Amino acid sequence: MVSNRHLTWRVENIPSQFDETRLKSCFHSDDKKYIEIKSLVPDANNYDGCGTKTATILFSSPEAQEPRIEENDDLTICKIFMGFTPLNTPSDDVCADIIAITGLAGHAFGSWAHSAEKMWLRDYLPRDIQNRARILIYGYESATFVQKLVDIREHQSCKDRPLILIGHSLGGLIIKQAITDLDPSIRSRLPIRTVLFFGAPHNGLEISALETLVKGRPTETLISELKRESPTLAALSLKFRQAAQDLSIHSYFESRATKTLIQGPDRSWQCGGEKRVMVERSSALQHMSRSGTYAQVDGDHKEIARIKQGHGGVYPNVLRIVKTALQSASEQYTALRLAKEKQPETTATDQNDAQKDDEDDKDQKSEGYDDENLLCDACYDQFLKSMTHYHCYICDDGDFNICRSCKKSGRSCLGGHDMLKRQLGDSKSVGNESDDEDSEIDDEEDEDENILTCDGCDKDFRKDDVHFHCVICEDGFYDLCRRCRKNGRVCPGRHKMLKRKLAITEESPPPDVPSTDLPTPDEDNSPTQYCDIPDCHCDLPKRVKNKARSKNGWNDMRTCRVCRDSFNSRNQLFDHLRAEDHMAD
Repeated sequence: MVSNRHLTWRVENIPSQFDETRLKSCFHSDDKKYIEIKSLVPDANNYDGCGTKTATILFSSPEAQEPRIEENDDLTICKIFMGFTPLNTPSDDVCADIIAITGLAGHAFGSWAHSAEKMWLRDYLPRDIQNRARILIYGYESATFVQKLVDIREHQSCKDRPLILIGHSLGGLIIKQAITDLDPSIRSRLPIRTVLFFGAPHNGLEISALETLVKGRPTETLISELKRESPTLAALSLKFRQAAQDLSIHSYFESRATKTLIQGPDRSWQCGGEKRVMVERSSALQHMSRSGTYAQVDGDHKEIARIKQGHGGVYPNVLRIVKTALQSASEQYTALRLAKEKQPETTATDQNDAQKDDEDDKDQKSEGYDDENLLCDACYDQFLKSMTHYHCYICDDGDFNICRSCKKSGRSCLGGHDMLKRQLGDSKSVGNESDDEDSEIDDEEDEDENILTCDGCDKDFRKDDVHFHCVICEDGFYDLCRRCRKNGRVCPGRHKMLKRKLAITEESPPPDVPSTDLPTPDEDNSPTQYCDIPDCHCDLPKRVKNKARSKNGWNDMRTCRVCRDSFNSRNQLFDHLRAEDHMAD
């Protein structure tokens, strides 16, 4: 049954020649006096103004009924707002698409409206930006956002038009998923410039009430993935951080707690339960870009997206961000169109060659990065993503990880924050699984004896910086700096890369090259003394191995990492550490 509240309805398939008066005449005579047409604009697939239109109407009937259409059977009316709903008529100099995606179980229109009469994306923003962008809202039941977005941008007039995305709550996660999953062939057709997050639960949200509401339903599994410190959300954040490096990201967080859902006597769900903060500030502000901003909104999790006009709220800030994005988008869109006009027409053979080049680039990229392992920021050994480790969302731009062994030894992040214990999806390591010892080797001297060049970023670094070396690729001269290896870069052949640190030549002073090393609390600066490469014939001594299993359960000799003395048992090593006061090291 329809509620007797003022409700906004969507009317579709309206003929292009209809104006507001003609549209209103199609409704039942008893309903006309309760209908107010709030917008009448070209639909999402109407590019030249000759197609159909879409309208939003306010129906304030005192009785519980829906608007009745008497004329024109082609008109369709609904209150759910699934898919894309356009809210304005773009001007001739339109330069971007603005798309707003609502949260979980939120209404695609009502989630943005602060009253029955006003909704800022329809009533304020189009006027304030002179309709220089097409504004749409998106309602969903399943994750088909990207494909539907591509479908409404097939026309040549908007194919390359920049995008400004706005997400509330779960809508922000849908935006993140869409950006990380974009195929390179589609990414060029969806040039996303700016993202605005309103209460997006990057690190999870309060779901206790929602779990009770959806128990036994198909969405129960989805809800469980939204809990705080969810491994699924953590993995999504890692992917998004790499994919969104060039985006301008702006975040807004709630200032008040939200009433949770409770089940009433009639078994219906109502917002009358205990008040809780749905998305913590740290969760909402997890992704910050250099050009981005953040702001607190005076409201709870629902009210945060229902923006009111006026200088007392965040609307002026949002408007400034959108105008800045439109200015940048206009310049980009104009340059792109001019470049296309100058390009000669391509033949089928040229298109096939370009497609082949794109595929080669994609294969090259997949060969050059390791998506299965992480690098410990304390000992710089790599480990499987699926292994238990500890993560800090603040240090190193939210990309600080330490392995379980370092955490057990008392190490933490650089800021001393509470670190999240987590495991990412199942994976199989293809890199070097090092033990407690450093796999250190010497290399032939280059022309500049104290400088090496990273084969990942082409930047120079000092030989005594910790770096990673492949003895196969590039005839044994393939090196990666610590930052490239931390970002997942591996050698083209995906071989085991050895962690090493070479000694600076004493005859010449250390070169004036900035170190690429990341900060570490306790770094070993001692020179290499052993060679661990099998069948190597260099002059360095080999590390002594004790193949017989001792009573202490050790297969190998163990070495003090401070002074490099070797010991046959755990007790001998511990006695040495205590005697030499090396325990802190």
